[in-house]
Amino acid sequence: MDRHEPFIEPGAAAAAAAAPPDDALLQSIVWLTRHHGRERSAASLLAGMPLAGALGPDQAVRAMREAGFNAGLVQRKIADIHSLLLPAVLLLRNGDACIVVKRLSADAYEVVMPGPESHTCKASEAELAGEYTGIAFVASPKVQAPNAEHNEALRDPNSHWLWGTMRRFLPYYRSALLAAMLSNVLMMVTGIVTSVVYDKVIPHQAFVTLWALATGAALALVFDLVARQLRTHLIDAAGKKADLIIGSLLFRQTLGVRMEHRPASAGSYAHHLAQIELVRDFFAGATLSAVSDLPFIALFVAMVFIVGGPLGWVIVLAIPLILGMAWAIQGALRRSMAANMHFHADLQGVLVEAVEGLEDLKAAGAQGQFLRRYEDATAAAAESSLRARALSGLTNNISAAAQQAITLVMLVWGVYLIKEGAVTGGALIGAVMFAGRAIAPLGSVVSLATRYQGARAAMAALDQMMALPVERENGKSYIANHRITGKLGLHELNFAYPATGGDGVAPKVLKGINLKFEPGERVVILGRIGSGKSTILRLLAGLYQPTEGMVEVDGIDLRQIDPADFRAKVGFVSQEPRLFNGTLRENVMLGRATVDPARLAEVARVTGLDRVVASHPQGWELSVGEMGGLLSGGQRQLVALARCLATQPQILLMDEPTSSMDAQSEVMFLRQLNEAAGKRTLIMVTHRPAVLELAQRVIVVDGGKIVLDGPKAQVLAALSGAKPAATATPEGNGPSNLHLHPAAQPVQREAAV
Repeated sequence: MDRHEPFIEPGAAAAAAAAPPDDALLQSIVWLTRHHGRERSAASLLAGMPLAGALGPDQAVRAMREAGFNAGLVQRKIADIHSLLLPAVLLLRNGDACIVVKRLSADAYEVVMPGPESHTCKASEAELAGEYTGIAFVASPKVQAPNAEHNEALRDPNSHWLWGTMRRFLPYYRSALLAAMLSNVLMMVTGIVTSVVYDKVIPHQAFVTLWALATGAALALVFDLVARQLRTHLIDAAGKKADLIIGSLLFRQTLGVRMEHRPASAGSYAHHLAQIELVRDFFAGATLSAVSDLPFIALFVAMVFIVGGPLGWVIVLAIPLILGMAWAIQGALRRSMAANMHFHADLQGVLVEAVEGLEDLKAAGAQGQFLRRYEDATAAAAESSLRARALSGLTNNISAAAQQAITLVMLVWGVYLIKEGAVTGGALIGAVMFAGRAIAPLGSVVSLATRYQGARAAMAALDQMMALPVERENGKSYIANHRITGKLGLHELNFAYPATGGDGVAPKVLKGINLKFEPGERVVILGRIGSGKSTILRLLAGLYQPTEGMVEVDGIDLRQIDPADFRAKVGFVSQEPRLFNGTLRENVMLGRATVDPARLAEVARVTGLDRVVASHPQGWELSVGEMGGLLSGGQRQLVALARCLATQPQILLMDEPTSSMDAQSEVMFLRQLNEAAGKRTLIMVTHRPAVLELAQRVIVVDGGKIVLDGPKAQVLAALSGAKPAATATPEGNGPSNLHLHPAAQPVQREAAV
């Protein structure tokens, strides 16, 4: 690209970026969605996908499933692919793909070669088989009952983030339960052998019988070891797979949550996310191990009655006593665990806030103030942890003491029974052993009840996180490939952030906003701090959704357009842009798999980032540090502007784009931006007078309302105190086009640019 060549037309850029022409598999699944009447763009299919290059087969399956399709990979010959599975995507040896639409004859197929301009042809089985890998991708739309998302009876049982994931690994857990059953049956051998040795072998000195019993018991122990190891392996394998899926679901929810509902404290949110290990381990690991042993409590109690006669009543009376004592303190333990989680989340929030704002803390001399907050939070967390551990320890100690008491009572009573001839010495020892095996799972259950309270508190926090509204709702159909020309509108729009106070009523930040922006129009929004300027920009960018009213894009409610499709056509730069740990190149290309090197050089020239690249030995590989901490504020702003322009969006939304620039850099950037904007819609929020040079129209916002709106000259004249009607319109000396809100006239003259 020539150094001074203007950007290509946005429509052409969007069409070229719709789906990379060299990604045949992506082109193929886009074609499948269109064929099945549920068209999705490439941007929509790839939204949120963890890609590091071209789309792979497994990722294609995942993308289609998330788009509302049943999808999978099958390994079979072309002739063996049933007609009901067509159209199917054939994966070819060179990394390419083609679509078999239907069988025309015994040896001929209708085939689509995917691409920006896909074409249909006729191919024989032999021609296809030469390149075919033997693996085909098949997909069909899911059939879902109407309003299933709002009807509990119709809702997919696998839709819950935890239970649905755990249900996928039921075969693992069933096998683990079978292994546990085998282990418990084998453990009965030891008790029986012990009883026989004391009653039969020792009195008769039957060494042959002794070795026969010992050999059998040894084999039982070996098989028991294998069964236990198998159970552990199955539970851990299922847990690892579930961890990957659940962790991805939680982080996907974090990335997809609507901005107005994002958590107030990043540290507290991160602490709640970390609790997934506690929840997963409870429901998949500890619970399964304990539950698999529970049915054998009754079996071992029966064995105590069989071997020790009336000694079994000791166990029967002890079990409800142990459970009753453990249950009695569950209420206090539940409250303690909930408080413990709350205090630790607060502690994490203070820590993260202090680390992120360390420079400002030092500048303000507030280290001591934050140290006090940290110590107070630590003390509260430590006290709540101490209470929780004390109650947990009490529960476990009661269980352990009860087990010892059971053994003592059985031994004392057993001696009297031996004296009366009711039982033998071997029977007493065997009964004590079986009683220990019966009480051991009960001890696990008591310990589990303690852990349940912690898992319950964590589960409540995670459920609350997963219930937050997201941008891309499951099962929602969007308008596919809506043409965006840059025409925007706000109609009777009101906006309020979610209520955080006790009364549950949030004040409106914007009130009754009505605005229209034509394609290619250049607009600057002015207003006092906190007047609502940036909120308007975020609503236009689709980052917030209006509380009332509508954001319109080319005559369509923005909520009907897939956020991924809309973001592909909109460039947004926030007032405080964030960079991420990595290189300059990675931050400019954020969200894009590839960017043409010539275009990268062009956006660097336009923004002035090329001077940063040229001045450092590492160039584009310069590390920016966490949150861009290794760059200055102005350099971070240049990177954010370059990121915005990299995909040549149809709409440019910029919030204080030059606030961190010096005067020379600002003039140079605005000159280049004027050239780069071309026919794009450009809307900027600013307090800098120089930015007004690009404006055709100026809007003034105050108190969440539009107080002035019209051509730049007329609005500036009104702000300076001149009569708006006396100001000529851009077309000549005709009547004024200035919109003046009557109630805002006393405010407008106080506004400053």
